[in-house]
Amino acid sequence: MDKKARTAKIRKVMREFKAGTLKSSTGDKVKNQRQAIAIALSEAGMSKGAKTDAYWDSYVLTLTEEEDPEEDPSMENGRPKD
Repeated sequence: MDKKARTAKIRKVMREFKAGTLKSSTGDKVKNQRQAIAIALSEAGMSKGAKTDAYWDSYVLTLTEEEDPEEDPSMENGRPKD
């Protein structure tokens, strides 16, 4: 699985968690974000190895953040202010 596919899998799983539809292997709803991260990394085939929990938490959150276009205060509706 290449990096793009792993990233897509992590995003998919984390969106399921946010929507409340992610289920564990026992069929129970996942309520803990750390458990959701563990499931996402497992399904993506990524091993924790020597990385810390804080590293993986920030990595997954970075991947799942929606990109907000940065607003330039000198621009108005995509055009420079007069």
